[in-house]
Amino acid sequence: MPSKPKKAIPVKRVVINTEAKHAQMIQVDDLLYDSRNPRFPKTLLGADEPGAIKWMLDNANIIELMNSIGEQGYFQGEPLVVVSSAVHPAKFEVIEGNRRLTAVKLLRNPALAPIKKKSVAEVAAGAKNKPDKLPCLEYSKPEEVLHFLAFRHVTGILAWDPLQKARYLKRLAETKELKKLDAVELRRHLAKEIGSTPNYVARLIAGLAVFEALEEAEFFGIPNLDAEGDRYSVLTTAVTSYNNIAHYLGLENVTDDQVSKIKKQNLEKLARWLFERNAEGVTRVPESRALKKLNRVIAKREALDRFESGRSLDEADLFTEGPLETFRAALEGAKSRLEVARDVVHLAVGLAEADIQAVEDVKGLATVISGAVKETRSSKNK
Repeated sequence: MPSKPKKAIPVKRVVINTEAKHAQMIQVDDLLYDSRNPRFPKTLLGADEPGAIKWMLDNANIIELMNSIGEQGYFQGEPLVVVSSAVHPAKFEVIEGNRRLTAVKLLRNPALAPIKKKSVAEVAAGAKNKPDKLPCLEYSKPEEVLHFLAFRHVTGILAWDPLQKARYLKRLAETKELKKLDAVELRRHLAKEIGSTPNYVARLIAGLAVFEALEEAEFFGIPNLDAEGDRYSVLTTAVTSYNNIAHYLGLENVTDDQVSKIKKQNLEKLARWLFERNAEGVTRVPESRALKKLNRVIAKREALDRFESGRSLDEADLFTEGPLETFRAALEGAKSRLEVARDVVHLAVGLAEADIQAVEDVKGLATVISGAVKETRSSKNK
């Protein structure tokens, strides 16, 4: 008897009221940073204002925005999105618009800049506009803003990168309403929020768990790392696309986000392979395409021992199934192209002596390869 089709698991749609008040003008001094902004790294959680401003100056092109606002004024059609602060009465946390808030704060008080002091002071000194109030849309609590953020940054024109999406999804998953859902329903709901699949959501969150473990370890002191989003992208591709790499870290599979399982020693090794550059500026896993090779190496103890001892990835890969896969792929490709040559040779006009020689060369190579295959098989069977 044919098996009965499985019933689809219904997605419990969690509705959050997103109706906001009309825009109101709020004093800049009464506006605080949202430390859980998806753009901020985990190290900024709970950070004070100087920490947020420093990160913004380092990563968010604040000087350019200061120039624009200082010259043209603040565009009233882009209100900040705020909620009342639970810690500081009569003040507000800026859930959307921390970059604009930073630019205005520095225009008004350039002494707040912990870095790039000269550039900030020069822009502030020449600014025609230094707003003391900004238009704001107030929501009653942070959870109510999350759907707005998804519309603006996931499906809208100001798209977040994968790391920022992952941080947003984690924050959404921690809301009171969504905590009630089991793992399957949660992933399906989050996928619907961003117009994607549950598997993609699971991989984003799993990648974030490993990335945050790296942040906690301060990237093991690896110098001169690339942009934060790039690091997350490389790490996520490694850990959520290749099961052997996930297992190496202590995770069950590519969607396992249980950070407590991670083997810190192996995480450090992986981070150094991916991000630490030698004197020539090259990492031991030089590009994302090499991750497939690393995945093979990690699966073979003999190959992994060689790689961990300092041998190159190519050398270590010689002790995996990699060479056999390469050999078979090359043979298949050669066979396919020779079949094309066979089918069109009778149509070719102007064949020369050089073409005959090329055919003889192919024949000779085939004879050599055939002999090597027979010899290798014979030696292994002894």
